[in-house]
Amino acid sequence: MNRRVFEAVREDLRRRMPSPSGEGGDELAGRIRVAFDSLPRETDSCDPWLGGPPGDYAWLAEYENLPDGPQDADRVLGSAARALRGQLRWHSPATLFNMTPQPLLDTAAITAVTGLHSPNALWDFCSAGVIEVERQLVRQFARRAGWADTAGGVFSFGGKAGLLYAVRMGLNRCGPDSYREGLPPGRVPAVVTTAHNHDSLESVCALLGLGTDACVRVPAPPGQNTDPDALAEVIDSLLSEGRPIACVVLSGGNILHNDIDPVHPVTAALDRLCAEHALPYRPLVHFDTVVTWPWLFFTDYDFAGDPLGLGPELAGRIRATAALVSQVRAADSMTIDFHKTGLAPYSSSLFLSRDAVELHRWVEGGRGEAEHRPHGENVLLHTIEHSRSAAPILAAWVAVQSVGVDGFRVYLANLLMSNRTFMELLPSRGFELLTPSSDGVASVYWPSPPGSAPTFALLQEAGPSEIAAANRYTHALFRLLAGYEGNPYSRVVLGHLPAYGAGPGGEPVAALRLVPGSVFLDETTCSQIAERMEQVKKGLDVAVRFGTEPLEETRVYHVPE
Repeated sequence: MNRRVFEAVREDLRRRMPSPSGEGGDELAGRIRVAFDSLPRETDSCDPWLGGPPGDYAWLAEYENLPDGPQDADRVLGSAARALRGQLRWHSPATLFNMTPQPLLDTAAITAVTGLHSPNALWDFCSAGVIEVERQLVRQFARRAGWADTAGGVFSFGGKAGLLYAVRMGLNRCGPDSYREGLPPGRVPAVVTTAHNHDSLESVCALLGLGTDACVRVPAPPGQNTDPDALAEVIDSLLSEGRPIACVVLSGGNILHNDIDPVHPVTAALDRLCAEHALPYRPLVHFDTVVTWPWLFFTDYDFAGDPLGLGPELAGRIRATAALVSQVRAADSMTIDFHKTGLAPYSSSLFLSRDAVELHRWVEGGRGEAEHRPHGENVLLHTIEHSRSAAPILAAWVAVQSVGVDGFRVYLANLLMSNRTFMELLPSRGFELLTPSSDGVASVYWPSPPGSAPTFALLQEAGPSEIAAANRYTHALFRLLAGYEGNPYSRVVLGHLPAYGAGPGGEPVAALRLVPGSVFLDETTCSQIAERMEQVKKGLDVAVRFGTEPLEETRVYHVPE
């Protein structure tokens, strides 16, 4: 490269950067406009897909080889935006796929502006006031949890990170030197949990060197409360065997059934068992509230006066769930996912510890950063990440301060009302409701195929061939509704659960999950969507009855939870 080429390339790079004379706002706004102009324009306002379901990405072949030098900036930026064609539109009322973020425009805006300045929230010297913002959010939600000002917290990449923090802190309790020396000889510490909890806990145990077998699950039927005595019996048995217990992970409410484990009886049983076994520590109790944390906004709601006009039925259901979630007061830690019902983009999770010092000393090198040091001296050496984005922190802060307590109350109540509306509408349209007692934001349905067992319960008693045929039907309907097989005017994206039930020989039995997420849902919109779902199902039923739909070729693939 000669000097002339060097100067030309350097000048080109400078044009792509924020100019030193300004903050880059106008330049960033212009580049965002280029990206938006490359997005599909033909998308209907109700379509759950951006420009339709995922299509041909053959254009990536143009970029297979790394370029020798700078390329046309507009072309490259526009091409990157093309990768979003077929992305689910979470703000569409017909996107009922999962509990995923419908970000506020302001949280998306602060995420983009934060990216322009690239702060690293590891250290306040290079992240300005972001750590102060994080501390304020920790204080606000610690108060919601009923904890004292000695609580601490840290933003990280998701609910799985929260489980990593909790189990690691639990290991520090049962093996105080394990952070330095590793696990002591003898029995591997156990992590006790219930069947309600997320299946990532096994992989957390593997990542921490305990092995997946260290995760001991206590059975609990879906939709039914965990028996605290059964949990205590398992813990007692483990302690009697001389097995250390690092952590007890309780469900603060999962997506499918909103199953919430009782905290107070479990912590009382733990205190009793620790005394009986002369245990020098108490296992850490983590309350996994990634889904249900918004109910904490109702802990001080005037249910008698009902200022938001929720009505006695909805207010009663919210009150009952809020009472269970508020038992977090007795737990040692919790996790909040702002990218679920916190109106912030992926990913934004806050792990909270009732004892800040315990969190800040969870690995070697922790200097007790619970102490508030002068600016420039606060380094969060206790975090999983050293390179830690500030964007999730500011996005969560914007959401919380922007819409306030009543904003979150109304948002959550609208999701619950929408789910209840679907629960009332769909059973008469060929979709059997499998979660009639759910008080959460999700409901599960079985679309009965022509000529099959009349109910889901009877299907689970059927033979393998009938179950396989019903599963192919459920999967085909899932794809038809989503618009993968044409049908552009009736797209409704539900979640597909390939193994919601089990047959006599353990065969998986599929169902469909519906999770309202859009604030644009109301009774009229829900009714329109239910009607569309009924019409698509009727069309598939006709095709199945007359043998024109080759369901035998339908590939049923794994769906991550």
